[in-house]
Amino acid sequence: MKKVTITTLAIVMAMGFSTYTFANTSTKPEVSKEELTYLKSINPSITSTKVDSLMKQRNQLDELHKQTEKLELDYGILVDNTKDPNKEPKILDDLTAEQREKHFQLIDKIWSEELRFLDAQYKAGLIKEDDYKLNKRNFEYLREKNSLNNAS
Repeated sequence: MKKVTITTLAIVMAMGFSTYTFANTSTKPEVSKEELTYLKSINPSITSTKVDSLMKQRNQLDELHKQTEKLELDYGILVDNTKDPNKEPKILDDLTAEQREKHFQLIDKIWSEELRFLDAQYKAGLIKEDDYKLNKRNFEYLREKNSLNNAS
């Protein structure tokens, strides 16, 4: 079960554009000239306001990922091997029903936000339609797979 969660999150982070373009954003309120220039090379009509909105959305999504990592460390399903190299992670089935439900809800929220962010990037003209459709299909498949794994 842990492998599914880690694999799922790894795939989300590796899916390219959304993470690549917005991964180095900080909590600053405005977009840098370099970032805007780069995004304008993809879509010349994008505005700094739209980019600010996307950056804010990406930061919120990054925060959800941090919350998930903290929760998984707290529950023991994610282990920091630098602190205890011999510690084995728990599997989701070892958690209480309440813990599993909380974990599932947070993961499902991440999937929802990932899909919203993907949609926002597409609407902003930063993703080609074919890439958008493929990524959306992959996200939906992985979200459904995660839901089925958590239901069992």
